[in-house]
Amino acid sequence: MSAADLLERLDGVHTCGAGRWRAKCPVCNGKRGTLAITETGDGVVLLRCFRNECAATDIVGAVGLQIDALFPPRVDGVHASRPVKRRFNAAQVLGAVNLELIEVLIIVGAILRRGSVTSTEHARLRLAVSRVSIAQGETS
Repeated sequence: MSAADLLERLDGVHTCGAGRWRAKCPVCNGKRGTLAITETGDGVVLLRCFRNECAATDIVGAVGLQIDALFPPRVDGVHASRPVKRRFNAAQVLGAVNLELIEVLIIVGAILRRGSVTSTEHARLRLAVSRVSIAQGETS
């Protein structure tokens, strides 16, 4: 469900900004604007009644919905409705790459002392390479 689906069921709706609205709370019948509705970047709908602190479950129930309607479906633990594309500046990317290189140096030092690599160290080195490749894509 998107915020638009909920807004259609509420009275006295007006926009307060991008992804933000106010409406009349359907539970306590508060005046226009007592219910704040916010849709986050990943599609979660947040509700807050400023009159009586009505519970979100009561608010969605009053308009014929279930609480899970406020949350988009998840795919692999991530909300599936709208993927969030984050942009990182060069300093952030270089900082992350630096941490991965430090990890690589620590593992290589351990390998030199022992003369062999463990499966855990090998997996961690592969992860470091993967993260650096992703960081390279973030700067392109």
